[in-house]
Amino acid sequence: MRTVFRIETPSLVLRPLVLGDTQRMLEMSQEDCARQWLPSQIYRDERHAGTAIEYLVGQFNLDASPTTNAFVFGVEEKVTGRLIGHVGLSPLFDTVEVGFGIATSEQRKGYATEGVVRVCAWGLERFSLPTILGVTDEVNVASQRVLIRCGFSRKEEKLMRCQGVDRPAVVFELRKKEPPPSR
Repeated sequence: MRTVFRIETPSLVLRPLVLGDTQRMLEMSQEDCARQWLPSQIYRDERHAGTAIEYLVGQFNLDASPTTNAFVFGVEEKVTGRLIGHVGLSPLFDTVEVGFGIATSEQRKGYATEGVVRVCAWGLERFSLPTILGVTDEVNVASQRVLIRCGFSRKEEKLMRCQGVDRPAVVFELRKKEPPPSR
């Protein structure tokens, strides 16, 4: 029997997406927040959502790297087991980007911060990444606050292709903490 990979936090279970998540991911993709900030992740119907989930399931390969493959975790509320969003690491040019989305009804509860902190810590350690980037639309202040709470620092502002559209973006960076020198 195959072991299911999962990461737990105090409030969440982070685990690879499965095809059974298709309907819930479709529902979340229709929310106003997703439509505004994640337009490339809006699904037309269950078939479209299923195709995207199937792709992400195939990408999640612990023998690969987030510089080549997307590692997208479903975010479950630990108490209810209900899927409330996603967080993941994926290639961005020659580096790695963290991305996340939490259902509107579950926002402002610290879940995005909790998930991003844990997945970034896992990615930095597991893949020996020197940095992880976070990219937001320049007016997406809520996501910028999440990244800052997670220890990211503002790196630059520039015009970038975000979600299929050229937009002013803010790039944040999380650097791997180096251990203090031993004496």
